[in-house]
Amino acid sequence: MQGIISALKESNLFTSINVIDLIDEESVKLLKLKAMVRDASVLYITELHTPDFQKYSYHWQDTQGKMIIRWDNKPHWKNLKTFPNHKHEKEQIWSSSRVNIEDVIEVIRATIKRADK
Repeated sequence: MQGIISALKESNLFTSINVIDLIDEESVKLLKLKAMVRDASVLYITELHTPDFQKYSYHWQDTQGKMIIRWDNKPHWKNLKTFPNHKHEKEQIWSSSRVNIEDVIEVIRATIKRADK
């Protein structure tokens, strides 16, 4: 869980990181945080790991609170090849492999770079 926080800090893409909940025990690891992106958008992260369960959500939204992209593994899109992993983008649901913080940072960085041009 600390690796996620470190990656956010090292990216220089975020102006603040607010850890909402952090549990780092042997039987349960939980991280919930809100990170402000330098373009004023917001990234919400939830990672929960136990010995027999994993849940994640990386939810990126714009300044008006509208979702830009969310990657998660909530098991409700059984028809996707990558079930339960998927991505929400512009009212669409897409197959997606399990993402990590580095993947998400790269997508945000590339999207902001395109918008700056």
